[in-house]
Amino acid sequence: MTTSLKTLFAAATLSLSLGACSTDTSKNADGSTTTEVTTPSADQVGDKMENAADKAGDKMEAAGDKMDAKMEEAGDKMDAAADKAKANAQEAGAKMDAKMDAAGNKMDAMGDAAAKSASQTKENMKAAAKQ
Repeated sequence: MTTSLKTLFAAATLSLSLGACSTDTSKNADGSTTTEVTTPSADQVGDKMENAADKAGDKMEAAGDKMDAKMEEAGDKMDAAADKAKANAQEAGAKMDAKMDAAGNKMDAMGDAAAKSASQTKENMKAAAKQ
């Protein structure tokens, strides 16, 4: 909901003009009534309008402060989520590197065993051929 400052002033002016006048009805000795209407001075109306504008401005500023705080909080949560995701990615990368290193070491060991077995087989064949 958006409300312009002009709309706020118009509403304040209307409410002040409707409620600014006061009436005093008195009964005369002859039974008739007399009604006096008292209108406030321009200064009084101006003061009331200024107070209303100040209150509206204060409320708007408070709402802005609340919005700023919520935005800051949301930004902090987003930063924390990004940091957590980055840490998780680094941890996953480290685990993957460790598994790849282990697989490489296992392949090296298997290759060494196969080479040793082939060498042993060659020696056994030479020994069998000499007999």
